[in-house]
Amino acid sequence: MRVVIVGNGPASASAVEAFRQVDKDSEIILFSDEEFPTYAPNCMENVIRGDISQEALFYKGGLSFYERHRVDFRPKKEVVSIDNRRKVVILRGGEEVAYDKCLLAAGAYSFIPPIPGVELGGVTTAKNLYDAQRIRSWVLSGKVRSVVIVGAGPIGVEDAETLKHMGLEVHVVEFFDRVLPRMLDKFMADRYSKPLEEEGIHLHLNHQVVALHGEDGWVEAVEIRPNGTDRSKFLRADMVILSTGVRPRTGLVADTDIKLHVDEATGRVVGGILVNEYQQTSDPEVYAAGDICSGLDAWGNHRWIALFPAAQQSGAIAGYNIAGLKVKNPGLVDYNAVKTRAVTAGSGGIFEGAEESFTFEWEGKLVKVFLKEGSVCGYQFVGLGRGRSLNPKNLFLKDVYIRSWSEKVLRDRGLGLEASGVLFHHFIRFRERKVEKELLRAIKAGMLRSLANPALEVPIYAPLTRHGTALSW
Repeated sequence: MRVVIVGNGPASASAVEAFRQVDKDSEIILFSDEEFPTYAPNCMENVIRGDISQEALFYKGGLSFYERHRVDFRPKKEVVSIDNRRKVVILRGGEEVAYDKCLLAAGAYSFIPPIPGVELGGVTTAKNLYDAQRIRSWVLSGKVRSVVIVGAGPIGVEDAETLKHMGLEVHVVEFFDRVLPRMLDKFMADRYSKPLEEEGIHLHLNHQVVALHGEDGWVEAVEIRPNGTDRSKFLRADMVILSTGVRPRTGLVADTDIKLHVDEATGRVVGGILVNEYQQTSDPEVYAAGDICSGLDAWGNHRWIALFPAAQQSGAIAGYNIAGLKVKNPGLVDYNAVKTRAVTAGSGGIFEGAEESFTFEWEGKLVKVFLKEGSVCGYQFVGLGRGRSLNPKNLFLKDVYIRSWSEKVLRDRGLGLEASGVLFHHFIRFRERKVEKELLRAIKAGMLRSLANPALEVPIYAPLTRHGTALSW
C-alpha cells in the first residue's frame, strides 16, 4: 500500500507515528512546501527571540524522524490539488503521484486582509518558520525601531511582548473591544491586557487599519481609525505584522467532490474539509487532519479548530485508521494558552450559548467556568499564582512528556499555565457530569481535576514551606 501525506506539521507527524505502530511495511510519501523537517508551530515567538534550541524547535528529531519511520520525505514540493477519482495528488509543475490512501494535513494559511499597502517591504505575517526568521533578521538589522501588529489574537500578543522585550516600540491594533477576542470575554480580557499595557505595549482596541504607507518600497506608517468614525491617526512603523487569522487550505479539494464544512441553514462554508469520527472525508480513501479540516468536538458538533493539540490528536486518529484500525476520535476540545510573561491566559470549550457562569480566584488565578444545562461547557483563566511548586503527588504530572517539559520551562511565568490548560482540557471532556453544590465547592477550592475523576482531585500545585520545598500530602 502507498500512503501519500500532504503537509508536514503536527498532524502529519502524529499520523506517521500512529501508522507505523500498526503498519511497518507500507510505503509513505510525505510532501511539504517548506524545506524544514516538522517543527513546533507554537514556538515562533521563541524563534524571533532566539531562545529556543534546534532540538526543541524540531521536536520530532529533525530529519532522523523520517529515517526512523521510513518515510520518503520530499521537502519544497508543493501539492496544489488532488484528483480523488484517479487517486493522484498533483504537484506544482504538473507532476502527479498516485496513492492508495491519502492524508490531507496541509494546515492553514495566514489571511491577508485587502488593506492598501500590504505589498510594502517590512510587512509580513507571523505564522510559520520563514515568517519568524524574517522578523528576527529585520529586528537584528537595526533598521526596525517601531512595529505595528494588526490583530490581538494569541500570535499577536505573544509577538507584541517578545518585540517589546527586544527593545521595540510596539502598537497592537484590534478591531474588537478586547484582546484575545476568541479566547476571553470582555471582563477577563480587560484583566489580561492591563499588565501588557503596564509593560509599555500600546493597545488600540475598537480600531481598524485603513492603509499602510511608505516610501521607497518600505512601510513607514499605519493609518488607523476608531470604529464608526472617519478620524484617522497614524502610527509610525518600520515593520508591520499581520496577525489577522488563518484559513484552511481547502483549495486542495476545490475541483473534487470532497465535501467542505458548510452551514446547512445558509449554505456558507464555515470551516475546513469535513471529516467523520475516523478522520475520513466524504471519500473514504482520503483522510484529513489538523487545521485543514473540521472535525467532531467533544460535544459532537463539527467545528474548525486550528490548534496544535487538536492537530496532534486528529493526526494520530487518522494514522491508526489509514493503517486499517477502526479508532474513533473521542472529540476535539479547543483549549489554548497564551505564552506571555507579564501575565498569562487560557481558555477552552464553548462560551457562546452558555446559560450561566461563575468566577472565582484560586492561588492568584482568576477562573471563569461556563455552564450549559448544569454541565461545564467552557472555561477561561487569567493570571498565575506565585509561591507554588509542582505537586509531585498529582498523577496528571506523571506523564513523561509533561514532566520533562515542566522541568525545563515551568519556571518561566509565561509558560506555566499551559499545564493548567491541559488540566482544564481533561475535566471539560467530562461534560455530562452535573456541577452540583459539593462539586462546585471542590472546584473553588482548587480541586479542578475533580470534574474528571474525584479520586484524582489532588491540586496540580503544592504550597511551599518556609524553606521553599513542597509540603507533603
